[in-house]
Amino acid sequence: MTEVDVSETVQEEMRLTLESQVERLREIDSKAIEILKANLLLIGIFATGISILAQTGIDIGGFVNLFTLFAGLLLLVSTALAGITYTSSNIRGGIDGQALERSRDAAYTDDEFDEALVESYGRWIEYNAEVTAVNDILITVTVLLVVDAFVYLVAGIAVAVLAVPFAVSAVLFVALTVVVGWITRLVYHMDHINTRADRTPPFRGVRVSKGTSRRQGFSALIRMLRSTEEDEDE
Repeated sequence: MTEVDVSETVQEEMRLTLESQVERLREIDSKAIEILKANLLLIGIFATGISILAQTGIDIGGFVNLFTLFAGLLLLVSTALAGITYTSSNIRGGIDGQALERSRDAAYTDDEFDEALVESYGRWIEYNAEVTAVNDILITVTVLLVVDAFVYLVAGIAVAVLAVPFAVSAVLFVALTVVVGWITRLVYHMDHINTRADRTPPFRGVRVSKGTSRRQGFSALIRMLRSTEEDEDE
């Protein structure tokens, strides 16, 4: 296989990787917007229902307890994270006009241009992998918070219907929080199991679904929160 064939093969593989990354990010964005819509609809229904019950004179004080208040807080946080997930996607890929003009002015040879293009592809893929990892963390936490919110909501309704004393409900709240917290942590890490193949391939491949590891994704999230637009331009 000639050098030109290798270069074309590498560029084709990189294009396929970029397309897979873009598709994965679009999938995450789609999930985020659907959760955002569902949460906003649910919050609106709850607010309307409480308003109607308050006007009818029905005592709803029992339904306002530790469980339901915490469920509402989790739902609000998940709604905010869904919005952040949807707006945080910043995909890189392709050559802009300024880069083409600079390459033309630099009078690159075909081999030099291919080398620069391959290097750029590699950096785009690494950047998109970090963005995918950050979005995956956000969407995973968003989904888990929605599930946890419903668990607390059901528990709060049960406590209100059974008229459980506050002291007992407080103990139950702590116990439920320990159990839910442990299960949530387990599920959060369970979907990122790193299975090992019997034979290691020459190329490890890009984690299209998760981007990078949880630790690297969290580090990327911290950097994104600390960075500015000027830093990104540099």
